[in-house]
Amino acid sequence: MKATTLKKAALAAGSLSFLAGTALSQEAVSGAGGYETLTINAGKFNVLGLRLHEPQVVSGTFDSQTATSLSDADVNFSDVLTAGARYLIEITGATASEGTVIEVDSFNNNDLTGLSGVTADDATDYTIRAAKTIGDVFGADNSAGLTGSAAADPTEASTIYVPNGAGFTQVFYSTLAGFDGWLDASTFADASGLPLNYVDGIIVNEKGAQDISLVVTGMVKTTSTNLPVSEAFTYLGTAYPVGSTLGNSGLANSVTGSAAADPTEADTVYLPKADASGFDQYFYSTLAGFDGWLNSATFASGADVELTSGIIISQNGTGADFNAPISPPAYYEDL
Repeated sequence: MKATTLKKAALAAGSLSFLAGTALSQEAVSGAGGYETLTINAGKFNVLGLRLHEPQVVSGTFDSQTATSLSDADVNFSDVLTAGARYLIEITGATASEGTVIEVDSFNNNDLTGLSGVTADDATDYTIRAAKTIGDVFGADNSAGLTGSAAADPTEASTIYVPNGAGFTQVFYSTLAGFDGWLDASTFADASGLPLNYVDGIIVNEKGAQDISLVVTGMVKTTSTNLPVSEAFTYLGTAYPVGSTLGNSGLANSVTGSAAADPTEADTVYLPKADASGFDQYFYSTLAGFDGWLNSATFASGADVELTSGIIISQNGTGADFNAPISPPAYYEDL
């Protein structure tokens, strides 16, 4: 596939418009771009995901790879990417890596460097888009309206928890002169530019008294996505703004199910309740007559339950790391 620089205007010209809403979120999408409104419940820990994305910057086909790099002779990445920004490589070719999202911070001419875990299957078709940042999503000046601290004290401000591979980076907003802006709660370093990977779920603990409507804008992703499940409880984003259910997501193909319809021996998918008061839990059963997605408490069918923006997958099954591929609803092909 010939490398092509993509423009936002071209992506926004789509053939399908839709409007949908739930108690947890409202979505309005025209063509391949739009907005989603997520509710941040006051006084609660809210699990959220980013399901609208930055525009694609470039697409092409990787010619070669090493364990730490990917190369495309048709693209000078130094010309199309911005130094100091994080980008997300989306593997779109029909290989075992299809749907994989790889973070990249460094590049030189035709090479994307400093990567980890690259395999031969990654040397295929790809697209690249910038990662959203804390400032992009919540506003550089906290236009989202999270509770800040006039004393640069993270204990009195709302906290955003961002997965970092070893736990969470905690971020809060300060209005103290000289220490104003988004800060890392541990180091007090500027965190406005902290990148967010849409395969990760984030947690927002809003300490104010009023619920907040967080408006996320961006482009609709229309290709499959691998969600990396690597811990006992993995916080994940569900990538697609509307229409994805447990039944049509494809999650059943990767999670550990139960041949006895026993939720204690299967992986569990936690979907946060609309008021962030807890979670509805679901598992996949292969027992004849009780097969499919089931609610872990009531055993009611969960096939048509829509995925929330952020979810948790608990490994009650094998405990081994795995990719959980999810697919966009079929009608996304028309975007």
